[in-house]
Order: sequence, then C-alpha cells, then structure tokens
Amino acid sequence: MAGALILAVNLLIPFALLLFASGFFPYKAFLPGYASFTADQAELAQHAPFDKVIFMVVDALRRSGFEFTQRLIRHGSAIPFTAHATAPTITMPRIKAITTGSIPSFLDVILNFAEYDKSSSLENQDTWLAQLKAKPGGRLVLYGDDTWLKLFPKTFSRADGTSSFFVSDFAEVDYNVTRNVPAELENDDWSGMILHYLGLDHIGHKSGPNSPYMIPKQAEMDSVVSEIYYALETKPHLQRTLLVLCGDHGMNDAGNHGGSTEGETSPALVFISPKLRSISGGLECPMTRPVGIFDYYEMVEQSDIAPTLAMLLGFPVPKNNLGISIQSLLRFWDGGTSGEIRLFPGLLAVLTVFLTDDRIHITEQNAGQFLGLVKETFPGLSLDGYPPSEDCSDTRKDGMRLACLWSRAQNLNHAATHAGEDVKGVALRTFLKDTQSIMSSTATDYSAGKLYGGIAAAILVEVLSFVISSPVLLKKEHIKSFSLVLEARYETESKTQQSLVCRIGTYSARNDADDPSLESKRPEACRSA
Repeated sequence: MAGALILAVNLLIPFALLLFASGFFPYKAFLPGYASFTADQAELAQHAPFDKVIFMVVDALRRSGFEFTQRLIRHGSAIPFTAHATAPTITMPRIKAITTGSIPSFLDVILNFAEYDKSSSLENQDTWLAQLKAKPGGRLVLYGDDTWLKLFPKTFSRADGTSSFFVSDFAEVDYNVTRNVPAELENDDWSGMILHYLGLDHIGHKSGPNSPYMIPKQAEMDSVVSEIYYALETKPHLQRTLLVLCGDHGMNDAGNHGGSTEGETSPALVFISPKLRSISGGLECPMTRPVGIFDYYEMVEQSDIAPTLAMLLGFPVPKNNLGISIQSLLRFWDGGTSGEIRLFPGLLAVLTVFLTDDRIHITEQNAGQFLGLVKETFPGLSLDGYPPSEDCSDTRKDGMRLACLWSRAQNLNHAATHAGEDVKGVALRTFLKDTQSIMSSTATDYSAGKLYGGIAAAILVEVLSFVISSPVLLKKEHIKSFSLVLEARYETESKTQQSLVCRIGTYSARNDADDPSLESKRPEACRSA
C-alpha cells in the first residue's frame, strides 16, 4: 500500500507542475522560417516610399511633450498615434512585440531581469530587423539598451550597448547613445539604426512622471529628434529615411511599469519624415486630455508597428505577426495628393483605381500572413462552403468565424465600391481585426481550469505525503525520542546562556573590585562557579 502511494506521489508531482504550467503559459501558434514575397508582392514592394529607418525608442515615453516634434505634427511632417501595449509592460516583451508583431509570453518578465540569459534570443525568428537586414545592402547599427544585443546577437554591424539597471544614471546613459548619432548620420552604409534611450525611464523610477528632471530630459530627447530631422531634410543619402519615435511602454503615477494601468499601456508612437507632408495636412498638437487619459491620437496596437514598417520599407511581413498595417499610412498609395494628378485631372479616376488596387494588395498580403497563423492555430479548418451573403457574426466558434470572414473577403469583387469605399478592403480589414482579437486572446488567456487543477494536484501531493509519513512520525518511540532531543537541546542552550552571563559578571567584578555588593548581584549558579 505504501509503495503504491509513493509511486502516486512521484507521478503527481510532475503532473501538477505540467498542468499548472500549461494553464499559465497558453499555447501560441508559431511558424518557423522567414516570410518571402511572391512575384507580384515583390513588384509592389519596389514602390515603397522608404528604404531606411531610424528607430528611436525613448524608454517609458507615454506622451510627447517635445516642442519641435509637436511643431512637426502641426505641419504634417509627423503623424502621431497612441500605441496600446499589452501587459507585461516591461522592456524585453515589448521589444519582442514591436519587432515580431506577436504577443509576448509572461515568461519574458522573468527573462527581462536575467542579465546573462540567452534563451530569449530572437536571432532565428522572423522579425522586421531580420527582413530589413536580408534586403540587398542591409546593415543594422544599435546604440542604447543592451536588451537588443541579448535579443539579436550577431545582428548589428556596429553597436554600443548601455545597461538599464543603473537607475540613478539620468545623463551618461543617454549621452553614450547621442554621441554616436552625428557620425552615423554621415554614414551611408546602414539601412536601419536603432537608438534606445533609458534616461527618462530612470527618472520615472526614481522621482515619478512629474519629476522636475522630466522636462529637461524631454527637451534633450526633442533635440535629438531635431538633429535627425534636419539630416533627413538636408543629406541626399537620407532623403528616403523614416524616423520612428516611440516608447516601449509607459509608466504609472508612481513612475513604475509592468502592469496594465492606462499610463503603463499607452506609450507614444510618431512617424516622422518630410515625405509625410504629401499625405498629412497636420494635426492639432499639443492636445488636451483629462488627467489620467492618454489616448491622445488614433489608438493602434503596438504589434501594428511590424507590418507597417514592412509596408513602408518594402519587405515581407514577419511570419508570426499579429499586427495590422496602419491604415492612415496607406495614403502613400492613395494618389489623391500627387502633383502629377492635379496636372492631369482626366487621369485621376484611372490612377486612383490603380493605386487603390495597390492598397488592397498590401492589405491582402497582411491578411494572407494572418491566414497562415489561423491554420496553425486551428488545424483542419475548412475555408470553403461559406456563401458571400452569410452573416459571419452568427458563427460562434472562433476558427469557423475566421474561416467565414476570409471566405467572404475572397468572394467579393475587389472592384465593387459603395460610397467610394472598397468593399473587399472593408472585408479584409474585418478579417484582420477579428483575427487579431481572437489570436491575441488565444495567446494571452490563461486557463483557470488548468491553473486550479495544478494547484489541486499539488495539494493532493501534500496530503498523500503526510499519509505516507504519518505512521512513522506518530510512533511513540519517535515522539519520545524527538521530545528528548528537544529537551537536551533546550538544556544545552540554557547552560550556554548561563555561562555567558557568568562570564560577563566575572569580567565586571574584575573591573569593579571595590564594589562590595557586586557578588550578591551575581546569579546563584555563578557564585559556585
């Protein structure tokens, strides 16, 4: 009987751990390898408006109080967004979301603090960095938070990492980034430059978001934006370069982050380039919002950065991406603001249809990439048998609903329009939005049943362990022996304490021999010593 119980306990221990872990780390579909273009997609990518990117991360930036950047927004040279960052709002998982477009694992919270961890590397995963580097002449450089070096070893041609754990350093940690910027702006050998500033995050941790150090730090970061933007305007080799300014996460009212409050999950996101004036007439900036409200501009998902960069720089969307290309930046393929079109109004309708077609193809590429993840998550899913008129909202199962939406989008004639809006485009965006919502929840919803089951199994292990060991522990001989051991230990400790008191008393007597009352004050046990 005892042998069977011992075997049951040994089997239950790994079962409890695995059951709890499977509920705490939900299944997330993963496609190995790297995305590639079809012939049609490769031809479309040749018309991308940019071929270089400067990706500037200001750690914990939740709103841009930058005067120069605000002026760019008003004049149309910058387009701002609020990027929703899902919890955990910590640097490593957020960088993973930004570069892969996927939903990070809760395990990344632990790995974020493991300074020498290498298991979290994205070196062999499909990211926009890998895609950009794979382009002809693709080279990347990095200055700032060394988390990027941990995630992307052997990726950067030049790099100078800074540690994020010296939170008392507000100045030098950012100076070590900025000092490299002027030389790199002169170089023409890179296609992507990553700058990750930590000083603002450090100020938040030490003094909070309303610290007197915060405004000077924002002005310092704004001056970096100004320097880069001036180079984009004046240097010929940077004419087709996009500057992206963003925070990896925000911060709460105490200056900390990691949770899911609005301040932590609402980092800033701004796309900056003189070329943006062709698609933007400018926006009001700064905008006023009630205290505690951070959705200043259009809300997008932080994972949307990956497919948007793929669209703007002309490379394939990473395979495991769950982001959607930001629609307002598709205006580069709109044609409505082109000077050539104004000169030839008779060609406007034809050219607009052609460019709108390009927008559909870009959206369709994003949807096709989503479809690969849907098939991986819901194996055996049939994409046929759904008539175009079917209301997909009546389909309750997630996989069937997504199959219905995809089928309907494919069946629609992309040339059909309703009030100027492309019907197929609307159907594709509906598929994208629903897939993003369902797949994101699949990757982040913890299974309460498995969590409670794992806890119950662990409790059962404790109970069985007690049942097995109780006959031994409750025997009278063992209880008596245990009592004797405790008594002997107590007696030994008492004698040790008493000996210490006597030694102190003896020392005092030697130093105060003239006091006749000293001997009477010593304990009785000491007088006989």
